[in-house]
Parts: sequence; C-alpha cells; structure tokens
Amino acid sequence: AASERLGPRPTMRLPPTSVTAAKSPAGTIDERYLSFCVDLGMIAQPTRFWNPEGSGETVGKRPPFDFSRPRLRRLCGALSPAYLRVGGTEADRVYYALEQRGSQPPPPAPAGYGTVVTGGQLIAMGEFAREAGLEISLTLNAGWGSRAGSAPRPDGSAGAWRPDQAVELMRFAEEHSIPISVYELGNEPNAWPLFHSPPLFVTPESYTADLAALAAVRDVEAPAARLSGPGTAFWPAIGEVPTLLLPSLLRRRLPRLAFSFLPRLAAASAAAEAGGAPTARSVGSGCPCAPSDGFGRLPGRGGSSSRPVLLCGSP
Repeated sequence: AASERLGPRPTMRLPPTSVTAAKSPAGTIDERYLSFCVDLGMIAQPTRFWNPEGSGETVGKRPPFDFSRPRLRRLCGALSPAYLRVGGTEADRVYYALEQRGSQPPPPAPAGYGTVVTGGQLIAMGEFAREAGLEISLTLNAGWGSRAGSAPRPDGSAGAWRPDQAVELMRFAEEHSIPISVYELGNEPNAWPLFHSPPLFVTPESYTADLAALAAVRDVEAPAARLSGPGTAFWPAIGEVPTLLLPSLLRRRLPRLAFSFLPRLAAASAAAEAGGAPTARSVGSGCPCAPSDGFGRLPGRGGSSSRPVLLCGSP
C-alpha cells in the first residue's frame, strides 16, 4: 500500500563495474569505522519518527526513544567498539533543557527552537553508551535558535553561531560522564535553506568562522573531544541538495548559495589560515574514525592546539 502511494521507484542505469582484489591490503581502518545512529528526532520532544507506511513523518505521536531497554543495550553492546551518532535534521532545532531530570513533560521550546531534549534524557543516553561500550558523536545545534538574531539579516543571511548552549552541554557531559568524544556543528548545512523556516543561509565561508568558534569552546570545555564536520546532503547521480532548488531560489533572488559546500569550505579555510585565523586546514572525505594523519587541524587558544578536526564528507 505504501509503495502504491509513493509511486514507482526511480531507476538509474549505470555502466558495468569490475573490481579486482589486491594481493595486499591498501590500508587499514579504525575498528569503529562501521557505526550507527539514533536520530535526535526520536529523542527530542515532540518526537519525529519516520512514518512506518512511508508517507512522511509522525510528529508527537510516539514516546521518546527509550535508552533503558536491557535487550537493546545487550544487542548494541555486540556492535562495539563503535560510535553512536546522535544527530540528524532535528539537531538544528533542539533546545537543551539540562536542568530537567524527571519524567514530566519538558518545558516548551524557546523562540527559535522547535523541540526540547532534557538533561535526564542525555544522562540516560550516556549510561546506555557506557554500558554498551560506545562513544557518542553528537551534532550540536547550529540552527536559528543558536544564532545571533532569530531572523535573516537584510541581505538574507544568518547571524554568527553562538556557543552558549554548547558550552552548557559540554560542561553537563563532563559532570555526568557522558562519553561524547566527537562534536559536529550542525547537520547538512548545505540543505539548511530547505529544512528551516525562514530559510537558513550560512555560506561555507561563514561556517568556517562558526567552526573556529566551536574549536575555541572545545579547547576550554572538552579538550579531549574531537570535531567532525560538515556532513553535507549529497545524493548520488543528482548532486548537492541546493542544485535541486536552483530555479525557485533564483526567482526569489536569495543571497549567495551554498553550492559546492565542501570545496568552498576548504578554500575559505585555507585563505583564513594564511591570514592567521583559527580554521580547519583542509577538507577531506574522512569520518570520525579515519586515520589520524587524515585529519585537518584547528589552532586553539593561542593558535597552537594540536587537537584534530575530523573532516567528514558524508551525511
């Protein structure tokens, strides 16, 4: 029934591909390379779950993800060592109500936010990860609620990222031994114009400055953690998400778009580094468990931090 409503699946013809196995390994990967994710939409309230029938989402109709299930902990423990990524589109809408620990409904989300995750939920997430032998990769909010001003500037762009909530979250994680070893700034920034209302436009050049601000905060509050990002929305055989919206975006005369997000981020970072600003040095196609020599570097306080930024080119 669901497939009938969605219509026929698109087909794509690809040329034949042959693969020849090498006699010796070309390289090695980290034992955590194969990992998994819990979408923040299933944790924050009101929840957002994919509709089992395939037609969009169900909003606020299902209870939050339950990290306390013993069987789930045992099954996930069999997948360790691994990263538990907690992120997705909802990461850029969520407010961290860290003071709330009980089971009562969370307070309404403040202006600029759409959902709420409580301190109690984060503690439960940490307990789950520790028992299952997992490290957490958490996507921080980089949406409207986290930015200077809750509406576009006159030129249509967004204000700078504010680290206030990120600082509180990092301190909370340290206090409660929540094993967050990787922080990502926002989810799929090249698709923000599509996923947020009003459309959120942050150019790769501005994102570079936001990432440097996060690095400075990380150096103080969570120096052992690493930074991952950005994962961009890219569909094989189609391309980056903004490409699909080009006709309507041009008609609306919107500001500079985030086309070729990763290459532009690399160029902006290199230019800023030449001027002495703290930025990522380069952008690769790695992931949170890529070899350490594939990491870029973010100078920290005083411009000399050796902590790596993980440069991930996949969602």
